[in-house]
Order: sequence, then C-alpha cells, then structure tokens
Amino acid sequence: MSGEWNTRQSLLLRAKDPDDEAAWADFVKYYERFIYHLLHRMNVNLDDMDDMVQVVLVKVWKSLQDYEKQRAKFRTWLAKVVRNAVFDYYKAEQRRGNVIAANVLIDESSHASDGSDLELMIQKEWELYMTNFALERLRGIFSETAVQVFELSLEGKSVKKIAHQLDITVDSVYTLKNRVKARFIKEVNAIMREVEF
Repeated sequence: MSGEWNTRQSLLLRAKDPDDEAAWADFVKYYERFIYHLLHRMNVNLDDMDDMVQVVLVKVWKSLQDYEKQRAKFRTWLAKVVRNAVFDYYKAEQRRGNVIAANVLIDESSHASDGSDLELMIQKEWELYMTNFALERLRGIFSETAVQVFELSLEGKSVKKIAHQLDITVDSVYTLKNRVKARFIKEVNAIMREVEF
C-alpha cells in the first residue's frame, strides 16, 4: 500500500504557486488536521497546539518552493519540517524553564539525525488519517447502522456477533458490509486521486 500513499505532485505544484489560493486551501484542507494529529502524537502542549499547527503550515508554505520530489517523498520532507518545528518549540519551552520540554528535547536530539521513526509514524498516521477521512465521507452516504457494520467488521468481529450487537439479520450484515466496503474502496481511491499519485 505504501506505493499508493505518495502525495500527488499536481496538488503540490499548484500549492507552490503563491497566487493559487484555491490550491493552498485544498492543501490545508487535507493537511491541517493531519499536522494537528502529528503534533499531538509528539506531545506538544494542548494550549500551544493551534499556534503550532499554524507555525508548521507557515513553514511548509515557505519551504514548499524548495521541495523536490526527486530528493525525497513528500512525507519524508514533511517529517523534517514538522520535526524541526517541534524541536524549535521544545527549545523555546526549555528556555522558559519547562522541565518536560527539556527532557523531550534531550530525547529528541539523540534521534535528530535519524528521522526514520518519525517518517514511519507519519506514514502510519497518514494511512489512518486518510482511512478515517474516507469513513467520514461514508457517513454522509450510508445509514449509521451500515457504517457500524463495516467498522465492526474491520475490528474483526464475526458476522453473527455484529448481527446480534446491532439487532439485524446475518443477511443484512453481509449486504451492508459488502455495499459499504465497495464504496469505501471507491472513496479511498477518490481521495488518493485528489491528494496522491
């Protein structure tokens, strides 16, 4: 699946154009919440979260001109931008006397040259984020019961358990699961065409 999860160059090329406000709005639409999730995973203080998301987006916008796909995958580049922004954040927190920030900064600096853990986390978070994005779209298409059937099947619950839990027939579970699954695949592919290669 990892080959399918590369950021679409056409959106990046459009977003690089400082005059293309629609492209930047699309870019922010897909990445703002994702960056928020990453910062949360990196233990940025909740009080600073909104400001940090904006800091990262500004850094991305300013640095997007320098991004070249030939040198690195977009997620690798994004990992570097996020890591540097968070590292700067923790350095500022340390200067303010925040002991937790000092401990994180020491831990972060020991891994500063190796971004592979962060890149792996970003890849997993991106796949999860896009999956959830597709599930959100399904909620506008199918009934809550149909979406619940699909989600419970993803959790590995048997058809009989799902039928019992939702008080529907086994045949209904099979039907709903297959309908939602087929549409889910279409939604994921549509999202990938919007933001991915």
